[in-house]
Amino acid sequence: MAKIYSNNKQFNGISASVNFVDGVGESNIPHLLSWFIECGYTVIEEKKEPSVYDAMAYKELTELAKEHGFNGIGLKKEQLIIELVKSDDKNKTQSDEENKTQIDEMETNTNENDVETEE
Repeated sequence: MAKIYSNNKQFNGISASVNFVDGVGESNIPHLLSWFIECGYTVIEEKKEPSVYDAMAYKELTELAKEHGFNGIGLKKEQLIIELVKSDDKNKTQSDEENKTQIDEMETNTNENDVETEE
């Protein structure tokens, strides 16, 4: 998704079907991005790192979506990949939180054992 910056930093509204808030809009439609550039807007395209999902077939992606707990049928391949990456990020965040909780519990148990040893 590319960010489109208006010269008017206070512009709130719609221009060429793109919604702007405080002078910033977003789009991934190539002909619109070209139009905004031609009209003097600043367009900054987000650099997308390749995903492990990019080389997968659509059918494989929809099956993987089922494993992740959502129905990917009907989504365009690009949107399906975005949803899978979001799902991975969500699962990673949950896993990181669980790991932190386990580490905190281990540290608490270690500190309790240290106190018992000193007595």
